Amino acid sequence: MSATPPTPPDQTTHISETVVRPPAGDVLAPHRRVLALGLVLFVSFGQFVAFSAYSLTGVTASADPHQRQARLLGALIVEVGSLAVLLYVLSQQGRKWKDIGWNLQWMDLARAVGLVFGSIFAGYLILSPVQILYHSYAGHYLVPTSTHGLLGLGVSGLSIALVCLNPFFEELIVRGYLMTEILDLGGKGMMAILISVAVQMSYHLYQGVFRGIALTASFAVLSIYFWKTRRIAPVVLAHLCFDAFALFRLSL
Repeated sequence: MSATPPTPPDQTTHISETVVRPPAGDVLAPHRRVLALGLVLFVSFGQFVAFSAYSLTGVTASADPHQRQARLLGALIVEVGSLAVLLYVLSQQGRKWKDIGWNLQWMDLARAVGLVFGSIFAGYLILSPVQILYHSYAGHYLVPTSTHGLLGLGVSGLSIALVCLNPFFEELIVRGYLMTEILDLGGKGMMAILISVAVQMSYHLYQGVFRGIALTASFAVLSIYFWKTRRIAPVVLAHLCFDAFALFRLSL
């Protein structure tokens, strides 16, 4: 009885599909990155820009303590949600926080102190000639707009939480992420600085001309530092110092 001949091997060639993932930094097409950037900025700052513009009409915030606490809670929810959206966008692009400059080091504390004093100096350097010119034209100096009704929220658990979170919210998004995208997409350093400062000023209009000039100088110093170093941690810590000082000053 003859042996059964062996079954011939399958002649069909199977080609396995290989999924090629782009390396970190080599992310989506430019137009998709721009769309993602616009989405993050809108979700993060849309309502704050609207509130800032509305405050120019002279409408003051309610002094009711319960409404103030509700505003604090609302701001915390928006900021946490915005950072979550940013994290999701970065993860979808194969990136992490370090890709937009977050890399904490011990020396960042000293660098933050230097940024604080540099920002204050820049503010006075710009304000002094502006005040002289304004006085020669109007006969009096610019007076800071009172922000106690808007920012005088008192020291509470919610206000302290907001002060601790807000520097991360602002700097990671409007400085680290925004400037990184502009630079990576071919924009020049000056463009990244100007756009970052303009976006940040758009939701600080309620602070008036005097403080607006000082803030513009301060934001410019922080933006220039990030452009030169591509490190955001010292900027976040410097912002934290400013916010903590403002909280306790306005609570007195």
